[in-house]
Amino acid sequence: MTRNDWQDDPEIQQRLREGRVRNGILRTAIIWTPLFLVSAVALVYFLADILTGGNQGTWFLIVVLSIFTVLFGFQAIQAIMDLRSEPRHTEDIVTRRWSRSDSLVMRSHYIRLASKQILRGDLDLLMEVKEGDRVSVRFYPHSAILVSLDRLAEPPKVPLEQLREEDSNL
Repeated sequence: MTRNDWQDDPEIQQRLREGRVRNGILRTAIIWTPLFLVSAVALVYFLADILTGGNQGTWFLIVVLSIFTVLFGFQAIQAIMDLRSEPRHTEDIVTRRWSRSDSLVMRSHYIRLASKQILRGDLDLLMEVKEGDRVSVRFYPHSAILVSLDRLAEPPKVPLEQLREEDSNL
């Protein structure tokens, strides 16, 4: 098997993509879980110090640690829950597709399904997708990261405009 054979094989490419997505979730857990644990322990320590009459902590510190604990915990718990679960599969209609810069160097690409689920995926995965397409997707439910996406030939039964109207009425 030459180098070009595995690059052109869709099954191998799909397995490589699944591995990259899972490794990204693992990396997220490795980065955010220790920060969550440190901030949670510090929060408990300084809160106990204030409540017992000690003078090392302030309420400002408690508020800051609470914010950091919630932010770090949100990321860590999502990643851990996804690592413990398998990707979900669904078929739905894409009602919106967009991209935005989440940081100075990275651009994220998103789709919203008719079921109101918002999913994030790579550009190579979402390049061919447009609003109104019926798609079959596999994604991690807690972090909403796409693992795979296939466009289906079946046209939507409901016009896209009607889906948008229903979306705006909610």
